[in-house]
Amino acid sequence: MNNANFHLGRYLVNGQTVIGRRAGDCIDVVCENDDLPLVLGNPPSDFPAKRRLAAADVQLLAPLDPRARVFAIAINYHAHGAEAKAQPPKRPLMFYKAPSNFVGHGGRLNPNKQLTAKFDYEGEIAVVIGRSCKNATVDNALDFVAGICAFDDGSARDISKVALGQAGPTATYWPDWTANKGLDGGSALGPTIACGPDILAQLRARSLHITTRLNGEQVQHESMREMIFSTEQIIATLSSYMTLLPGDVIATGTPAGVGVARNRFLTTGDTLEIEVSGLDTLRVTVG
Repeated sequence: MNNANFHLGRYLVNGQTVIGRRAGDCIDVVCENDDLPLVLGNPPSDFPAKRRLAAADVQLLAPLDPRARVFAIAINYHAHGAEAKAQPPKRPLMFYKAPSNFVGHGGRLNPNKQLTAKFDYEGEIAVVIGRSCKNATVDNALDFVAGICAFDDGSARDISKVALGQAGPTATYWPDWTANKGLDGGSALGPTIACGPDILAQLRARSLHITTRLNGEQVQHESMREMIFSTEQIIATLSSYMTLLPGDVIATGTPAGVGVARNRFLTTGDTLEIEVSGLDTLRVTVG
């Protein structure tokens, strides 16, 4: 999908999920079914507009296929590693998130108050895989990327570790990222997937910036140049373990400024905005 620049999204129309390209104040429906991987894996010319709808008449959903895998990278910005008092990892440090974790633009994050009192944000740049990929190299890794979107890795900081044996000051604790990062509705993705050669060129140049605002206040801002591992290195490493599939999402890490480092956690009514340079802003509220 490298011959046009466009924004691809999932939309709810009269109870039916469709795939569409944004066209100003309208949406060009290119697939009448909820099959984002099919569209991502083919040139835009293979999917001419079937009908045009006013954007005001459709509901924007998270641009995430319900069958997709979502991978995220821990400690991938130098300053975030410093605020977490963590040494840089020797290779990309990965964990998994489920599709049920995510809401879309304009949605409400679930604070999961029965499970956590320290609900945190992590703004990130995510890449979306467009073609099946196994054993990619650093040189060809971006050939398998369809586009990018903004990403919030919601985190429950107070259930991020579990004691081995009796809890207490002398106990050994083990990271539990599945609990910490896997809460239903606790993360966000969107608004759409920005695709095309300009996006891939910026990824290759590492010229994109990520900005996070909490209730209008900037709490994170960083360039991809400050990443420890590039997007190409991440894809090459992950695809050496498993085959990546169209629609899979890889979040490339968060910069410094997360809530736990500020002792400032999300509360009901908060507005969270995540902006990737050149893309529409992802905006959600805490329900």
